[in-house]
Amino acid sequence: MKLRKLILKIHGSMGIAIGLLLTVISLTGSAIVFHQELDRAINPSLMQVVPQGNLASIDEMIAPVKAAYPDFPLQSIRFPQTPNGSYQVTVKAQDGENLDTFVNPYTAEILGARKWERSLMGFLYQLHYKLAFGQVGEVIVGATGLLFLLIVITGTILWTGWRKLKTGFTIRTNAPLPLLSYDIHQVGGILSSTFLLILAVTGVTLSFLILLFAFNQPPPVAKVLPPAKPPVALSELLRKADAAMPDGKTTYVVFDEHQPEKITVSKQLPHESARFALSSVELNRYNGKVLKVNRVVEPPPMFKFMIAIGTLHFGLLGGIYTRILYVFIGLIPSVLLITGLVNWKRRQLFIGRQEL
Repeated sequence: MKLRKLILKIHGSMGIAIGLLLTVISLTGSAIVFHQELDRAINPSLMQVVPQGNLASIDEMIAPVKAAYPDFPLQSIRFPQTPNGSYQVTVKAQDGENLDTFVNPYTAEILGARKWERSLMGFLYQLHYKLAFGQVGEVIVGATGLLFLLIVITGTILWTGWRKLKTGFTIRTNAPLPLLSYDIHQVGGILSSTFLLILAVTGVTLSFLILLFAFNQPPPVAKVLPPAKPPVALSELLRKADAAMPDGKTTYVVFDEHQPEKITVSKQLPHESARFALSSVELNRYNGKVLKVNRVVEPPPMFKFMIAIGTLHFGLLGGIYTRILYVFIGLIPSVLLITGLVNWKRRQLFIGRQEL
C-alpha cells in the first residue's frame, strides 16, 4: 500500500509539474500532423496553381527571384510534387533568416514570399519541438518527454484494471463529477497508454538526436569567394544530375554558401519516400563536373534507426488512418491533465477532512 501511495504521489506531482508544457507540446503535435496539407489549404495563393501546359525552365523559374532579391544568396529550391504545386525558392535575407519565395512553374511568376518561422504552421512547428525558444526550448521539450514517460508508466501501474478488469474499463456516466472525472482519467489513460508511450519515447529520441547533431557540427568553414565567371545554367546541371542518376526524381536543389562552387541535387529513388529520400548528386556549378553520386539503396544503420523513429513519431506507419488517429491521441494529454487536476483536488479535500 505504501508503494502504491508513493507511485500515486510521483504520478500526480509529475502531472502537475509538466501538465501545461505537455498540453502545449501535444496540442501543437496534433495541429502539425497534417502540417503540409494545412499549409497548402491556408496559403492556396502561394502553393497552388492552375496547370497551363508546358512548364517554364528552371532557369526561367529562378530569374525573377534573383531580380527581386539580387543581394540575397540562393539557399535551396524545392520542386513541386504535383502538377498544381509551386516551386519554393529559398534565399537568405539580410537579417540571416531564410525567405521562401513561391514561383508558378508554368508562368515563372512570383506568387509571394514569406519566412517559414513567422507563418502559422512554422510557429506551431517550432512551438512543438522547441517551444519557440531555441536550443534551451529543445532541452526543455526533451526533459518534458522524459518526465512524461514516467507519468505514463506510473499511470499504467496505478490502473485499477489490474485488480478487476471490468472496473478498469468502466465509465460511470451518471456518477458525480469527481467520480466521472476519475473514470475518464483511468480509462482514457490506459486506452491511449501504448500510443502515448510510443510518442514519448520517439519524441525524446528525436530531441536527443537534434541536440546531438547541433553540438557535433563540424567547425564552420570560411566562406570562399565564387570564381569570377558565371555558373553553368541550372537546367544543364540538372540534366547532368539526371544522367548520373536517371531513376531518381529531383526533389531539392541545395546551394552551399561556404562552398559556392558546389551544388547538391537531392534525388528520390523509387523505393524511397519523399520525406526520407537520402540519395543525391553533387556537382561543380562552374564547370558542370559531377563531383559525387550518393546512391543510397540501403541506408546506414543510424539512418535506418532515425527513419524508424521518425515514421513512428509522425504517424506514417499506417498511412492517413494512423495520422488521423495521432490527431486525436494528441488531444488526450489535455483531457488527462484536466481530469487529473480534478482528481488531485478531490484527493486533497479528502486528506484535509481526514486531518480534521
